[in-house]
Amino acid sequence: MFGNTETRTVEDDAAIRRIHELAPAVNGALFQIKKQAESGLTRRCEASATSLKEVIRSAKLPNAYTDETTGALDALMMHAYMKVTAEASMAAIEAGLEDEIDRRTKKIKEARENLSGAMRYKAPKSFQRKCERMLETALFSGGIRAKGPTKAKPLDNTPPVENCAKPVLAI
Repeated sequence: MFGNTETRTVEDDAAIRRIHELAPAVNGALFQIKKQAESGLTRRCEASATSLKEVIRSAKLPNAYTDETTGALDALMMHAYMKVTAEASMAAIEAGLEDEIDRRTKKIKEARENLSGAMRYKAPKSFQRKCERMLETALFSGGIRAKGPTKAKPLDNTPPVENCAKPVLAI
């Protein structure tokens, strides 16, 4: 009687009920997006995140809950893009070291596309600088050694030299 001074409106009660009704579905969707982000499926994550954002907006939930869920989605998307970018950058360096120029080029392109996605979701500038350095390293690696004989190092066609120094006596 004296301790209950809280006054809630009918709209507040309806918003709280909507949150409680949608919270399990939203948490399940966030869990699925997290699994997709861990496996590096950025396109699936992007599609799931946009559909979840539309559902949250259309449910007319309170702004605090909508902002919190959107922040969690953006963090998951940033993580997914950062992970895929780092993996593609490392694969580009490895392809360059193995003299696979076509694969190196594809991986550099993939890394740059995913880096722009990570920056869209506010990845740190230090991550961007590190990735740019890794991609620069990948560009400069590979394509140096010739696979066959060259003018400087022609094919060696001379016959092997016999050992004529001292005859070996058989005992």
